[in-house]
Amino acid sequence: YPTYELTLPLVKVRNTKLKKLNENDLLLTGIDRLELLLMNGNTIYATMRLRPMKNMHGAEIIHLAEDTIEQSDSKKYKILKISFGTVQSKALEIGSTIDIIHIDLEKVTLVSEGKMIAEGSLVNVDEEIAIQIKKVN
Repeated sequence: YPTYELTLPLVKVRNTKLKKLNENDLLLTGIDRLELLLMNGNTIYATMRLRPMKNMHGAEIIHLAEDTIEQSDSKKYKILKISFGTVQSKALEIGSTIDIIHIDLEKVTLVSEGKMIAEGSLVNVDEEIAIQIKKVN
């Protein structure tokens, strides 16, 4: 089966903020609901949402698209990918569900320009999804 990366929607962050990341910092994402993306490299293939299934959680595909991420040439901002890890899916169709039982939805990896820059966990700050930094690379 093809392998995809399960991520939060991409976030644009000031370059200076990324350079100053430290352990226990909180990084606000501007995201107020948990929506997920299926990506492979710089291409987004599907948008997903969590769905409870019998004795486990799954992610249901709600939108299909092949959008290539344009890396901006901005000196002020970087595109940040917040990754949960990889999943496999036989077919990408609206309504299909992917088993994510092996994914820890609290642990994330922060990736910028293809490089892992930090690891952290999801936290709720004033009804907004944020990342608490656990380790900076």
